[in-house]
Amino acid sequence: MRKLLPRAALFLSLVVLITAPQWADGQPYLLHMLVLACVLVVPAVGLNLMLGYSGLVSLGHMGFAGIGAYVAAVLMVDLHWGFWSALAVATLAAGLAGAMIGLVCFRFRGHFFMIVTLAFGLMLHAVMNNWDAVTRGAAGFAGIPRPSPIRWGDSIFSFGPLNHFYYVALGLACVAFVVQHGVVNSHLGRILAAIRQDEPLVRSRGVNALLYKTVVFALGTGLAGLGGVLQVCFLRVAAPASFTMLESINMVLIVIIGGAGSLVGPALGALLYVGLPELLRVANEWRLVIFGFLLVLITLYAPTGLAGLLRTGWQLLWRQNAKVPSP
Repeated sequence: MRKLLPRAALFLSLVVLITAPQWADGQPYLLHMLVLACVLVVPAVGLNLMLGYSGLVSLGHMGFAGIGAYVAAVLMVDLHWGFWSALAVATLAAGLAGAMIGLVCFRFRGHFFMIVTLAFGLMLHAVMNNWDAVTRGAAGFAGIPRPSPIRWGDSIFSFGPLNHFYYVALGLACVAFVVQHGVVNSHLGRILAAIRQDEPLVRSRGVNALLYKTVVFALGTGLAGLGGVLQVCFLRVAAPASFTMLESINMVLIVIIGGAGSLVGPALGALLYVGLPELLRVANEWRLVIFGFLLVLITLYAPTGLAGLLRTGWQLLWRQNAKVPSP
């Protein structure tokens, strides 16, 4: 019974998300916000694997999303590849770049590691912004198509409309969560948790910590690349402004506010990051001030994020109900 309610809440949430195009019919802006949340969730899951479960704080995460975005843009626009094949190659390219850059970053510890990841993120952004022949420079890489229509007999399902593309975004977000769940509950996840707690002890037991950290860095940056492809296909343009240092810091904020080291933390953080500023539009020019103030309060009084806050509330409710004597 104790685990039944959280599972029921998860199932209900999935039902609500799957039926969103139906109950949000006539409200395209709401559906737009949900797609944007799904776009942010994918790289957030990748960063959660690195930051939340492995203790690797990367401040250049969105630079790898840019690698995936621009690789897919070149393949689809210049080489006329299909969406799904370009998506696979771009994700692998971002993961491979993450593995190679990670080998350099892992030579450093603590805040030095964060500074080096920040430096690589700045370098990647500079390449996107100045390599005009490939990336189209600061003007952006326009004309990125959405997935080709699916033909089923005489029926054609096009991903051009927002309510159809929403299912692509939701599906890829679910894939990211499945990958995260599989990693966390595997031998790899247990080794990463041990490395986060006490890396010298893990090394003393003969475990190749560098190999495991490289694997999770590649997985995290690969998911960032996947999110980058999803983002540029949604917006139909790849622009360097989407992959700046500020966006990387915002991604760290999403993970921490949602709950680093929690399976649902990235989703909660992305929904808050996208939805709260829109709800505060009634405050006009004060909305960003209020938004920042609320984030500070969450950080101070919910150090384990929204996921931890919900978990604590559920545990307190369960204990109170357990104390009530049955009639």
